[in-house]
Amino acid sequence: MSGNKKYGYWLNAGIYSLLQRVSVMIFGICSFSVLAHNLSTDRMGVWALFLTLTANIELIRWAIVKNAFVKYLSVHYKESGDEITTAALALNLLITGLFAVALLCCMPALSRFLKAPELTQVMHIFILGLALLIPFSHFEWIQNSQGDFKGIFVAYMVRQGSWFLMMALHLLIRGSIGLPMLAFYYSLGILTGTVVGFAYARKYMSRKIVFVREWFLKLWRFGRVILGSAFSTMVFKNADQFLVSNMINLTAVAIYNTSLRIINLLDMPSQTLGDIMFPKSAQVSAANNSAKLKEMYEKSVGAVLCLTIPASVVIFFFPKFIFLVLGGKGYLGGVVILRLMLINGIFSAFIKQFATIMDSSGKAPFNFAVITTMAVLSVVFCTVFIRWFSLSGAVFGIISTHICGFIFSQYYLYKHYKIKFWNAFVYAWKFYPELYKIFKERILVKWQANF
Repeated sequence: MSGNKKYGYWLNAGIYSLLQRVSVMIFGICSFSVLAHNLSTDRMGVWALFLTLTANIELIRWAIVKNAFVKYLSVHYKESGDEITTAALALNLLITGLFAVALLCCMPALSRFLKAPELTQVMHIFILGLALLIPFSHFEWIQNSQGDFKGIFVAYMVRQGSWFLMMALHLLIRGSIGLPMLAFYYSLGILTGTVVGFAYARKYMSRKIVFVREWFLKLWRFGRVILGSAFSTMVFKNADQFLVSNMINLTAVAIYNTSLRIINLLDMPSQTLGDIMFPKSAQVSAANNSAKLKEMYEKSVGAVLCLTIPASVVIFFFPKFIFLVLGGKGYLGGVVILRLMLINGIFSAFIKQFATIMDSSGKAPFNFAVITTMAVLSVVFCTVFIRWFSLSGAVFGIISTHICGFIFSQYYLYKHYKIKFWNAFVYAWKFYPELYKIFKERILVKWQANF
């Protein structure tokens, strides 16, 4: 059982974190497929923009609160756990309240820019879900800081599953569904996930509320730097969709978003390892162990690539089948878009883990500068290429940005940590026999014993 001992933490955390991502992905694909066959492409475009905006809101809240919370609680849990937890909750309340005000005031203008008038009403309904995200995320981050991903997986599965069930039952009973009801059910799904999240997180929670101003300011100072990176990441990740909406139309958004959903399958390993790596790399950084950070980065990217590359090959050869299952013939215009997007999967693996290393090792300001530069480049490239090549131009813009980010990030990592990007491909190849060994020891042997 050497494989189990060697990868103990990574296996246990990785399995549940990956299951969480898989459950979200499955329910997301199922709900998208159901809606794509029941809504017009224009309304699917509005719904895609809604999901993009809500994801960005969660991204920024995570940036301000989660990273600082997990970083400090994972290191100071025993001596200052109550103070850090209280400060994080207070910061969570403040940031979420500001978001609610921003949605009320700014959505009409944003909807006009995106040429999606229905989006304002849908986002205003989501303010209910935004309030529920305060306890939901708080319980998630507490478990994350302790390396306990089981409860997070169950909470997300219940959240996504209940939202899908409510939407499906509504369609079965009524035969059709409007965007406002979809947003309402989406918020109720967060409520069910919050209840489950509390059941798992309470063993790590104290009944003491100890507000220490210094801890609040410490979390804020750390979070405000990462906020800049998160905002730039938001621009970088969504400039293409928003510009497609503004410069083309909502139908193009629906087709483009369908391709992005498929590509998000390739992002799951990166997101999973990012969640697991952050508390670990924060501890390694605290020990000033550059060699360990080098090994952690190269191996984590290698683990992502060993899953991403085979999946990319499958998607490349069967895009039409995937589109027909997800949305029907009306979405086949995204086949070329999807194949082009596969190029980004390789670069993304390196760039995302670079951001994790920078943030956890105290170089968040530098990461902010890198991501901001990439965000600016993405806006410029996408604007120019969309004018030249229409919908395909959005992909060309993001590919160009990824190439620039990859070159610079790898130069910096080599200069300061002696990280060699080609080692990630070596580790990726070496992981295949390791994965077989783990499969054999943890699954195959147990299955044979039962039969």
